[in-house]
Amino acid sequence: MNGEQHCRASASHKPPGSLPPSVALRPFRASDAGFIIELASDERVTRYVGDGRTWDRPYTEDRIQAALRNGPLDQDGATRWFLAVVAGDPVGLLVAMRRVGGVEIGYWVSPGHWGRGIAGAMVDAAVATVPALYGTDALTARVHPDNAVSARLLTRRGFGPAGHHEGVDHYRQE
Repeated sequence: MNGEQHCRASASHKPPGSLPPSVALRPFRASDAGFIIELASDERVTRYVGDGRTWDRPYTEDRIQAALRNGPLDQDGATRWFLAVVAGDPVGLLVAMRRVGGVEIGYWVSPGHWGRGIAGAMVDAAVATVPALYGTDALTARVHPDNAVSARLLTRRGFGPAGHHEGVDHYRQE
């Protein structure tokens, strides 16, 4: 997913009677900052992230600037952000970060789009593209123990429990 390459996936879990949205992941751009600031300031989105508190604006802006640097992908901590869009509108953020032993993925979905299969489609797209981008098949994710929805989503997509460290459950793609 270098440059402007996109990845599409259809959401597999949807409300009855509706078609799943087609979710595209595209590289994060500076012009997406407002959407990220909105997500980071929403307590529903950050509830299971870090200490569970919203991010203040200076911290969010620092994280955005770091994400835009796009350093070499072979270094520990190398991060890429991808905006998830449906019909051109932003609906979520997917983050991939090189860690010792693999690449960790994480995702946020805008609350107005919860329950539509967006997160699942984002993970499907990440599974299809992130390993080639980083040159490794080892994908991992960390999930707060109270976030049963995310744990189920990962398990349905071939991730299995890989321990509990630093207050979060670790999952590894099997």
